[in-house]
Amino acid sequence: MINIPRHKVFISYYHKDDQWYKDQLLALNDAYNLFDDYSVHEDEIDDTGMTDEDIRQEIRDNYIKKATVLVLLCGKNTRTRKHIDWEIHAAMYHSNANPQMGILVINVDGDNGQIACGKEEEDVISPYIHWTPLQKDIASLKERYPDLPDRIIENIARDEVSITVANWNNIANDVEKIKYLIDRAYERRYSNKYDHSTPLRRRNS
Repeated sequence: MINIPRHKVFISYYHKDDQWYKDQLLALNDAYNLFDDYSVHEDEIDDTGMTDEDIRQEIRDNYIKKATVLVLLCGKNTRTRKHIDWEIHAAMYHSNANPQMGILVINVDGDNGQIACGKEEEDVISPYIHWTPLQKDIASLKERYPDLPDRIIENIARDEVSITVANWNNIANDVEKIKYLIDRAYERRYSNKYDHSTPLRRRNS
């Protein structure tokens, strides 16, 4: 994990619940120069009268801009927030101006189930646990990963998509792990065949 390059990262999170984790991640970044940060604050976008395409374009072109990796800090209420769904959708959308992004999910609330994309990632994230094969049907994924947003679940279920899910407690004490997993997400950004056809969430729940 030596000489891993820095990448342009957009941090998606629910500020009311999970601001502490974002602050900790940015503190690690300030100390160890892990990535370039791009972020948007909740409720900065008024979606009144906007189409799904308008929202996607506003976020991707005016907020995320040239970010190449989306890091989703996932807590208990993350999946209910409309702005997070918008950000995930924008990250998955490919255009000539702003190509699609790689995605890394970090569970912030204890042990909510992890997904490693390959043996090397298993050894980096948690080398001492027993990894079981991933059941990629949506019902099984929702049961195993109840906090993940639906759009993430729908794409993890696809054979053409690889999204890593790691627990905060397993990586926060090792900045090389964080940088490695961001780099892995970056390397997969073009090979993922995202499904972003589900309509955008229009309200919080």
